[in-house]
Amino acid sequence: MDELDYNTCNATFRSLTDQQRLMVEETSRLIGADADLELTSYGCGFGMFELELIARVPRRTVWFQGVDTNGEAVERLRAKLAGLPKVRGHRVFTASMADVADRRITPTEYGLFVQSLCYLGADEGMTVLKEARNRHRRLIVAVPPLNRLNGPFAESLARQGVVRPLFARTLAEELTRFGVEFRSVTVDAEITVPVSEPAHRLLEFLTFARHQPWRGGTGRAELLDAVAGLGTVSAGRVRIPHPVEVFGIG
Repeated sequence: MDELDYNTCNATFRSLTDQQRLMVEETSRLIGADADLELTSYGCGFGMFELELIARVPRRTVWFQGVDTNGEAVERLRAKLAGLPKVRGHRVFTASMADVADRRITPTEYGLFVQSLCYLGADEGMTVLKEARNRHRRLIVAVPPLNRLNGPFAESLARQGVVRPLFARTLAEELTRFGVEFRSVTVDAEITVPVSEPAHRLLEFLTFARHQPWRGGTGRAELLDAVAGLGTVSAGRVRIPHPVEVFGIG
């Protein structure tokens, strides 16, 4: 997908799920109330999660640091942060998660990985987490379980040579293997797709959900059947489980 298609499909997908809201609530609970928050987000993108977290976390002020490979996303997030009175300062720059040891990254109280570590294999991902633990007092990591919805994504990662990507179960196994103490909470989010959705919205949803272009039929009935196959249909809606596991480390 090109950038425009990705953003369009992402927006459609997010409009149909309550996952982000529930993750923000759980992350805010883990961080807790206090005066100031210093937070670094790895893989921050356009900041859709981070901006909502900043608004809702029970801290009076926030110093925010973000890292992402997408230069356009970095520029847009900088502009949005500049207009927020709750943000007392920010640094957002272009780098990858593998650059966690980059000297530009300032140590902060919290390090945040939201739906980003699952792009890495177990060996690389645990190396990133080890370095992040040296940079931050506490880490919050949100990753999905491996299920029917993200099975095509896992297959895509395998084709790219990613070995044992850090979905929830693998991450828990690796943390246990290395003797890292953690707590985890399952956020039972759900995707709700009205059966009345037009074909283009169904296609956008399927494209983003599968992390790859849709190869099936593009008639509305065929698209709706594909969406319905991911969950259950009741009261004019397709309900698809969309859980995420939130890990607190440190």
